[in-house]
Amino acid sequence: MHVQIKTALAVLFLASVPLHLRASQVSSEPLSAKGLRQAEATAKTAADHLRLAVYYQTQAQQTQAKLAEAEDQVKHYSFMADRTKVPNAYTSSKTLADRYRYELEKDTKLAAEHKKMAETLQAGIGG
Repeated sequence: MHVQIKTALAVLFLASVPLHLRASQVSSEPLSAKGLRQAEATAKTAADHLRLAVYYQTQAQQTQAKLAEAEDQVKHYSFMADRTKVPNAYTSSKTLADRYRYELEKDTKLAAEHKKMAETLQAGIGG
């Protein structure tokens, strides 16, 4: 149940982030996984952090879809849960769902951190 609450909170966060982002402040060029390290290392402005927040939000949304599918597979193969031969379809699906859950939490946290940094920088400029 604890995992379901975290997942629900992550989904709520993802739904709320776009309301706070100003499209005009985010570069029109999407951030690629390849450029992520450089963007993380050089992020100094609110726009830089918003761009990173959008990247992590997008990653989290994609992972959320994968997680839902993996959880469906876990339910589908639940009849194999007590089988001793491992790996089996159940254990593989459960491992995959756990990985996606971890990625979702990580990306959601990073998106929130960059959003907060951007808001702090915007408040410093506007204040």
